[in-house]
Amino acid sequence: MWFVATLVLLVVAVREGLSTHCDFPQSLCFDSEPVLENLSNLENAIDELTTTPASFTTTAELESLVDSVTAAVQRPLSYETCRDVPAGSPSGLYLLRGEFREPQYAYCDMQYSGGGWLVFQYRFNGQTNFQLTWSLYQNGFGNLQSGEFWWGLDKLYRQTNIAPHELAIVMEDFDGAKAEASNLNGSDSLRRSQNMMFSTSDRDNDIWPGACAVTYTGAWWYSDCHDGNLNGQYLNGSTPIRAVGMTWKAFREQNYSLKTSRMMIRKKI
Repeated sequence: MWFVATLVLLVVAVREGLSTHCDFPQSLCFDSEPVLENLSNLENAIDELTTTPASFTTTAELESLVDSVTAAVQRPLSYETCRDVPAGSPSGLYLLRGEFREPQYAYCDMQYSGGGWLVFQYRFNGQTNFQLTWSLYQNGFGNLQSGEFWWGLDKLYRQTNIAPHELAIVMEDFDGAKAEASNLNGSDSLRRSQNMMFSTSDRDNDIWPGACAVTYTGAWWYSDCHDGNLNGQYLNGSTPIRAVGMTWKAFREQNYSLKTSRMMIRKKI
């Protein structure tokens, strides 16, 4: 009976935690405080036992059970992709399993076009330097939670390797006009990069005699250079310097550096 009562208390503890919404990060977990409080009370009760319960379960085994449940409660939820996050969930950080050895945090946009989008590039204020080396683009940089960021080429590869994905790019200029790469006013600037490898200032994989990433101060899937340079310099709108800013030719040509850029992928169904 003691063992059954213990299991009942554990179920009650977990259910109480599930009934309360986590304050932050909302996208990562439920409120575990009631669960942990009940588990702590249970563990204290076990420690106060003067004799072993009249069953096959020892106090040490009960305490081990409490420890296992506590660890499980404290572990954030994880999903294979952003598309697997339940509909109606808030945009924010989620743990994704993908093909990673350990789950990786990613920002999931749950509002744009039905939700389920993994944001792998986000720029909106120019406070993060994007003129960086291959290793930083490979591993990722920036602030996923509240700032500008690049998620990382390695993580992007492992995430897209599990299934075909679609791409969406959302941009805005300093006049409030917007463009999307999935619309006719934005998609043409992708064609030149088709089937190209990624290049940085210290890793030249383009087909131009020079180094596109150095000449155009960015990092991109350059060919014989580019029609889009969303990792270029943040130059606050019109600029006399052609094609070195955060540009998208099909939207504002090459002498205009955009205000925001959000690059996203979503698993196809």
